[in-house]
Amino acid sequence: MALLLGLVSSAALQAASSPEEITAPAPLRATPERIQPPPTGVQQLWDLDLRRWPEERFYENVTAQVDLLSRSHGAESVAVMLDTAEIYLGQMMVFEAGSILDAAVPEGPAQARRLRALQDARHLLEGVPVMDFEGSPLAEFGREDRAFWAAMQAIATADAPLLTANLEPGLLGLMHQTRPVARTVLPVLTEAMIESGAHAMAAQALRLMDEFPGLSEGSVGLYLRGRAEEVQRNEAAALTAYFKASKGWDRFAARARLALAEMALADGGRGAILAAKDVLEYGADSWKGDHLEIATLQSLAEVYEANNDSVDALTTLGMIMLRFPTSAAAKEAELEAAGALAEVYRQGEAGELPMSRWLAVHYQLVPAFRYYDQFPDYVERVGDFLLAQGGTTMAAKEYQRAIDLRKDLVLHYPDKADAAQDFRLQFKLATAFAKGGQYQDAKALLMAMDVPEDQKKRNDVNALRSDVMARLGDKDGLLRTHVQAPSAQNLRNVGLALWKNQDWDEARIFFDRLWAEYPGQFDVDDATYLLIAAHRSGDIAAAQRVVAAFPNLTESAGLMRVAQSLLAPPAELMPLTRQAAEERMNSLDQSLDNLKNSGL
Repeated sequence: MALLLGLVSSAALQAASSPEEITAPAPLRATPERIQPPPTGVQQLWDLDLRRWPEERFYENVTAQVDLLSRSHGAESVAVMLDTAEIYLGQMMVFEAGSILDAAVPEGPAQARRLRALQDARHLLEGVPVMDFEGSPLAEFGREDRAFWAAMQAIATADAPLLTANLEPGLLGLMHQTRPVARTVLPVLTEAMIESGAHAMAAQALRLMDEFPGLSEGSVGLYLRGRAEEVQRNEAAALTAYFKASKGWDRFAARARLALAEMALADGGRGAILAAKDVLEYGADSWKGDHLEIATLQSLAEVYEANNDSVDALTTLGMIMLRFPTSAAAKEAELEAAGALAEVYRQGEAGELPMSRWLAVHYQLVPAFRYYDQFPDYVERVGDFLLAQGGTTMAAKEYQRAIDLRKDLVLHYPDKADAAQDFRLQFKLATAFAKGGQYQDAKALLMAMDVPEDQKKRNDVNALRSDVMARLGDKDGLLRTHVQAPSAQNLRNVGLALWKNQDWDEARIFFDRLWAEYPGQFDVDDATYLLIAAHRSGDIAAAQRVVAAFPNLTESAGLMRVAQSLLAPPAELMPLTRQAAEERMNSLDQSLDNLKNSGL
């Protein structure tokens, strides 16, 4: 082990730090030259040697290769492409190397072998396992860094025996890699040592990280130190390292925050829970889009629940569903959130929560659950509750919110379309507008609605339209709106519109119908309009029925005199005498006085 430490920490790192001292580096070539094979029995990195190209001359190397490529063809151009890919791999520019390798078509077995070695290295540096690793040029026993690539293969495939056999020699293999590759891979190997229980080797690898500025004291180095201490049950030292690492913004900082949360939940103490809550909230937006974000949200929900912040926990579950709708984590979150959501809205409707508190919780939940297909139902229930309490404006906002949520949901998930629910929400919104005096808004919505064929629903819409038209004084719109089963108010509105149009006979019919169908809602005003309409249309029998019923409809003596004066027969016109004319004038004056005194 001492030999390992000495070799790696001195010779390997010194070579990696000083590329110009590498033994016999390939010179920068102005013209393509064929690389000569190694002497028999000498171990070298032939098919792949990332240190073949000095790191500090990266720009010159790439520029030269581009120039060579423009002047070469056939096998020579393929060789240039492979050299260029090797240069990129040495800089850990794996994507760029891959794009070149995918385009290369080897000519002959030697180029095919080298292409295979470069492709396999590319995949292993990406963390992707290599198919048939034993057949790869990287796995040949003559390669000095064979164990390094075998360790990378073991990590990519989670092959514990292969990892155990190659960890120590794999760390030695770092001396054959460039500094950018070593900087990237060393933390991977170090973590593998920690998790496999190779504590002594892990400690040496951690000391080796000190050779890389920024790596050892960055989030990655601090996290790995914390993990090394944690697996050896040195919790105080682990917490210290994790807290330092958690201040960063990369994936290892995110992992440090998760580790702190896990330790706090295991501890269960209020101080530990509050500390974990602060740490997770601090870094909640620092890492997005993969399993680490999911794990962070899940841990945050657990910490909130442990701290009795049930609403925050519920909101966090909603964020998992919103951010990762097709994941298994989203399905788990939905199952966990369903019962809690139902309970929150049940408590609000039952008055077990103060309205202000319930609405505050509701508004907090809206962003997180916007794509939850059942959430518009909860929003609608809030609107129903507010409307029943007389909060027409607030109810209208909730109905509109539910409509908007439905539109957004269907836009992303067309299979969740529900025409019946959409109609119901629009009708409730129009009702809230009408009850709140927003008649123009109600009219616009009612006229634009797609009304289903269901006769009851059509009748409900027409009844509301009729009422809104009456409120707006739109007599033509009112009279054109047919209600199959009109309410008392609808009959009254139509009768009054006809009365104002002086359609006396039609007005009499509607007020008479109101009296017949809704006797309990037929009042003295309705009777007065009916009486006048009957009088103007010449229906004496109808007028007499109204007068006969007046004692039961009103206690106003003035109204009684109006009714009686309207039924009093006029004086004879013929023969034309002064007395007859005076009697007719006196009768008219009396009727006008009675109307004036009654306030009609």
